Amino acid sequence: MTPIRLIRLSGWFVAIGLVALSGKPVAGEETGFVSIFNGTDLSDWEGRPGAWEVRDGAIWCAGLKEGGKNWLIWRGGEPENFELRLTFRYEAGNSGVQVRSEEQPDFQVSGYQVEVAQQDKMGLWHHSLSPEDYRKFLATAGQKVVLKSADDKEIENLAEPSAVQAAFKEGEWNEMTVIADGERLIQKVNGVVLSDLTDKDAKYARRKGVIAFQDHGKGTVAAFKDIRIKIVE
Repeated sequence: MTPIRLIRLSGWFVAIGLVALSGKPVAGEETGFVSIFNGTDLSDWEGRPGAWEVRDGAIWCAGLKEGGKNWLIWRGGEPENFELRLTFRYEAGNSGVQVRSEEQPDFQVSGYQVEVAQQDKMGLWHHSLSPEDYRKFLATAGQKVVLKSADDKEIENLAEPSAVQAAFKEGEWNEMTVIADGERLIQKVNGVVLSDLTDKDAKYARRKGVIAFQDHGKGTVAAFKDIRIKIVE
């Protein structure tokens, strides 16, 4: 039997392991979802000092122009199969939502990232701090991809990139959903599937890891709020 581990989320204890995440439920009809950001401070999150701040109920990149890229890491665990929902806003630079990833020294994170950038760059699944070039672009807007190795990648183009990217609005609040289910990772923005990745790469595929937000540096301005997660078996 898989052991159940208790983690603390802003004063609530949550069980990760055999069953779905439990704890303080999200208000409304989102059964099984738990909030992982309290809207007030960075409890349960950790990042480079001065690089992140909470304003008006949201986590913001501080917009620093020095210091280079860095990540804000959720300290609540390393979930495997889940649905992550959040609201985000992009204004400048380059950011991203990291899942099933591996923490590196100095608030660096390597692994699956949903790009958060200009509209024509949205829809990208890539491997941040890529170990090899073929992992930089895992799937792009409008694609359904099965990746098996550096030399074996099946790409199905389901839609024109611009058609799905149009769901995202720069300078406005947008809804994001990330689904991690076995080998499969799906990203949606405002209800539209931007890209669908199945990662069978025996060398680098990951089935669990940290959740984090990226600040690519050089004045990046992006924000995240209403962050909630449902763990599934």
